Amino acid sequence: MMVALLVGAPFFFLGGPGYHSSRSFQATWDLGHLFYFLVFTFWAHSRWSRKGKPISPFSIFAALCILVLLLGTAVEFLQMFADGRSPDSFDVLRNLLGCLVAFAFCIRPRLFAVRWRQRVFQLGVSLLIVLAIYPLARAVYDESAARRQFPVLADFETPFECDRWENAEQLRREQEYVRHGSWAARLQLTTATYSGVALFRFPRDWRDYRILHFSVYNPGQTPLQLNSRIHDTHHGKLGMDFEDRFNKAFILVPGWNDLAISLDQVKTAPRGRAMDMEHIEGFGLFVARQPRPQVIYLDHIYLDR
Repeated sequence: MMVALLVGAPFFFLGGPGYHSSRSFQATWDLGHLFYFLVFTFWAHSRWSRKGKPISPFSIFAALCILVLLLGTAVEFLQMFADGRSPDSFDVLRNLLGCLVAFAFCIRPRLFAVRWRQRVFQLGVSLLIVLAIYPLARAVYDESAARRQFPVLADFETPFECDRWENAEQLRREQEYVRHGSWAARLQLTTATYSGVALFRFPRDWRDYRILHFSVYNPGQTPLQLNSRIHDTHHGKLGMDFEDRFNKAFILVPGWNDLAISLDQVKTAPRGRAMDMEHIEGFGLFVARQPRPQVIYLDHIYLDR
């Protein structure tokens, strides 16, 4: 058990999800905190129990919870100085949940001498486990849905499609204005210099397709300029220059606008090279320097041959 703890400790600072990692891998990695501190708590409790001192179960429980909180906080603080890592307060809570799981299901004797109290404790911890696993289940569900839907990239007919977008907090599924199916996405635009969203999590191989279609509803009374951008995985390595991606502006008239982008134009858009159509990384939609907040609706974003 001690060997497992020593082997696992460096992974708090090395490896882990990268910028392009799938949501399911990120969520699985996060759960590693729970499992590590479950094992740590079980090991620490067994070492403590061997000392034979008359310490109450609640005292040991409180001491180990505090120890796990302190260790978890220290790890997150040290991650500030590790390349590619950043602190996450939710990791501290996952660490503590690992401690609770150990006391609820692994450590004997039970924390509570009265059986029904132990059952209530186990039920509460089980609910917390469900909450901890929920991001992974959500990610797996939508990643599977995205593969089934392709070449549809986003139609908002399934519940977690907004998670595929960066700045997803600006998106909300609604049924007020719908172009296809039963749902569309309401996009709240702000007065920031650039305000919008970017589709980031989707099947990236677009080689067999010629057109990107999408529909945008403008509920306003005046035209609105909407800018689009498409880039591949090489774009970041080349400095993210404006001339190294596809850029196009559309004028949205009031009502529905059915828009299309030629992928032949996308392929030839970067200056001095061809777009890698096998590794498309992002499709962004944004407005620039709006005098007031505005709302538009997105629907039925798909590739066509």
